[in-house]
Amino acid sequence: MKRTAYYIIIAAFLLTGCKRIVTSTFPSLNETFQKTDKKPFGAYVAFDVFKTFFDSSVIETNSKPFDEAWNDIKFTTIDTRHSLYILITKNLGVTSNESDALIDFVKEGNDLFISADYIDEDLLNKIDCSAERDSEIIYEVRGMMKETQISTIAESLPDTQSYHYFYYPFLNSFSGFDPDKTKVLGYNETGQPNYIVNFIGKGRLYLHAAPRIFGNYFLLKDTNYNYLKNVLSFLRNNPQNIYWDEYYKNKLVTPKKGNGQKDTDKNAFSSLDVIRRHPPLLWAFWLSIAAIILFVVFNIKRKQKIIEEVKPNTNTTVVFAETVGRLYLQKRNNKNISEKMITYFYEYIRNNFFLKTNTINDDFISRLSGKSGVEKEVVQKLFTSIRCIQENEDIDDNELFLLNQQIEKFYKRKL
Repeated sequence: MKRTAYYIIIAAFLLTGCKRIVTSTFPSLNETFQKTDKKPFGAYVAFDVFKTFFDSSVIETNSKPFDEAWNDIKFTTIDTRHSLYILITKNLGVTSNESDALIDFVKEGNDLFISADYIDEDLLNKIDCSAERDSEIIYEVRGMMKETQISTIAESLPDTQSYHYFYYPFLNSFSGFDPDKTKVLGYNETGQPNYIVNFIGKGRLYLHAAPRIFGNYFLLKDTNYNYLKNVLSFLRNNPQNIYWDEYYKNKLVTPKKGNGQKDTDKNAFSSLDVIRRHPPLLWAFWLSIAAIILFVVFNIKRKQKIIEEVKPNTNTTVVFAETVGRLYLQKRNNKNISEKMITYFYEYIRNNFFLKTNTINDDFISRLSGKSGVEKEVVQKLFTSIRCIQENEDIDDNELFLLNQQIEKFYKRKL
């Protein structure tokens, strides 16, 4: 009994040490797809592209089950234009009421965009579609990464365009759908459809099987952001309302079992399944198992030497952010940087002063000056600079620096 307890203590220390080393070496690879997450698989960049793509449209955030959200959406519809609901998550599990609400939302003439590795089978069955996931799951379980690609049919180009990055391959796909009601819009690296649109009633249901393309890591690789633009180009223009889902991102889902049941209870999750979904934990798990086996085989009897504490590395999240910043500076795309600064500034005005930024005129400037406490002349000069930058194609460093100074001056005077 004493020897068994000794082995258990050693194994616990090995597992803790391996986890610390692995997680301190790499940034978090947790696939949250949250709009505020700047880590590799957050959707910070994707959300920014969505806002740019839909110009000044306000994107509302939904944080409750869709059957409840659908009841609210019905009462906010004031004209015949369609609404757009964007749902990006690792695994999508819904109740029967929620899946019925999703289908009703589309039938009423709205657009629903879903991107997930796993999409609830009840929802897929309602549109006579199925998903193929086995190949991609095998790669994840074995921790096998490689240079992989994905492609989409660009509306402005006759052929498909491919985009690459190094990670787990894009192998999920859709099958069994009705070709008369469904159109293929994109393919995985094996040529199987992984982006389709299903026409239901008056609306459209867009299904996408590779949510990792919405992660910051993929979009910041070379020109991969163009893939997202191609994906969005198939959505109908000028939606009345746009909704971004944050509810299903935090909901743990167990894929359907053979009897057609699923378990969405967090406590019913398998520990091995959680480890499998996080590559650093998976490596730490196998490394700890190997170390325990070696320890038992050689039956070490001598006392173990004191292991010096391994100091954690510097904050890798900050390093990652700095790397992204250097990418922008190396490309010296001052126009792109200034447009993002202006977009963030406009959003700041809408959120803090509740003013619409669609039309910038003397009345708007007067109202902003009154609400912010900043002199009207300062505000006037700031928006004059913004207008000049928006009209010019090339922005030099001095113009970009001046814009940044004026915006920072506005913030400080306001405070």
